[in-house]
Amino acid sequence: MNTRLKFVLGVALLAAAPWASAQVYKCKGASGETVYSQDPCGKGAEPVKLRSIRASTETAGEAANRSAVYRTTELSDAGIAERNCLQSEQSRIYGPLDARAQAANRQVADLNRQLAGASGSLAGATADAGIRAQISSLQQSLSAERSAADSQMSSARDRCSAARRDREKQVHDKYDASAAAAN
Repeated sequence: MNTRLKFVLGVALLAAAPWASAQVYKCKGASGETVYSQDPCGKGAEPVKLRSIRASTETAGEAANRSAVYRTTELSDAGIAERNCLQSEQSRIYGPLDARAQAANRQVADLNRQLAGASGSLAGATADAGIRAQISSLQQSLSAERSAADSQMSSARDRCSAARRDREKQVHDKYDASAAAAN
């Protein structure tokens, strides 16, 4: 057996040792390398003291502390989810409206330039009234869209808030049930 294989075998034996009832011995190989074996491998073999791998016991205080940390983290996650929900809804609702508002504002600016160039004649006054009506119509349309978007956002806030409350209730129920089971 080569040295590397012996070493790997020795480490494997050490790893399996807590589950096995056999003793493990540490020896020197023919080339002076360290070898681990279940059987004494010569007069220089030394038994290896193995530490058992067992589950650590957790005190009631430690368990309560861990539970409190998990609960707080989950409640914080519910708040973050609500904030993400609101940001998503705001982008979905106001993003297209903002793009339309920019386009309408450009149209209003163009119409205002046309107003500035209107002449003082009767035809100019008629054109002036038509331009003012277009500007008013664009502004009313934007105002109505903004009002509808505000209403949609209010409903979205209610949905996001309700989702947070539901999640918080689940967290409270989960940890209250855990605490009751522990007692």
